[in-house]
Amino acid sequence: MPFTAKVITTDEWGAESAGSFKKTVPKFIVIHNTDNKNPPDDVSQGTVDGGKKLARQIQEDHIKRNRWNDSGHNFLNTTGGIILEGRHGTLNAVKQGMCVVSAHAKQDGNRLGGGNNSPGIENEGNFKTFKMQQKQWDSLVELCVSLCDSCNINPKNIRGHRDFSNTDCPGDWLYGELPRLRQEVADKLGTTLKEDEPLLQLDAIGQDVIELQQKLTDKGFSPGAIDGDFGENTRQAVIAFQRSVGLLDDGIVGNDTRKALGLT
Repeated sequence: MPFTAKVITTDEWGAESAGSFKKTVPKFIVIHNTDNKNPPDDVSQGTVDGGKKLARQIQEDHIKRNRWNDSGHNFLNTTGGIILEGRHGTLNAVKQGMCVVSAHAKQDGNRLGGGNNSPGIENEGNFKTFKMQQKQWDSLVELCVSLCDSCNINPKNIRGHRDFSNTDCPGDWLYGELPRLRQEVADKLGTTLKEDEPLLQLDAIGQDVIELQQKLTDKGFSPGAIDGDFGENTRQAVIAFQRSVGLLDDGIVGNDTRKALGLT
């Protein structure tokens, strides 16, 4: 399906040039906050020119302070509901159902992996307690709808930065609003927001998968990276474990396999 959100490109906001980045298949949308001041002291002041100014400031900071070669995020959503492209090549990639490797959500410890292979959205402001204003919320919903539609991302995989990294980003208030964001996106897409499936199987994503992968590793059955993504390596590890204990080797973690692994 087409990507329909209106986005100001890197060329249009005057980004410093950067090299090309590898394209990936995204599985998440990662929500951030910029940790800038909130209205009425916001950098962008809700204007297009202010949004471009903020985008340039962020890119400069990411290059000089973080020593990245471009903006770390993929999109910036300002207080005025203005959306700007972050890392070069992002907009073209998501229109093709892909993303570009970025630097906004590295995996820390046994948190979710794959954040940097998925679009990250910086939302201007600090949302520890501050409630996002309606115009900015609406543009965030619109952008997530376009990304889910174009990149075939399940709305339940709209996650917060803290799900991947040791951080309080995107702020307690905004993180607490993610269930509402997922539901509004699902409603606009005309889909049902399914709860987590009771069975763990191929293509499942989440903390339950991380716990499964850790248990398999502890028992000597390598699932590959412990990243919360139930891929083929994890499936083969489950099958090998099931055979070792005399269970049906279907690669699906139901009640019997869960008990045998010691998963709660």
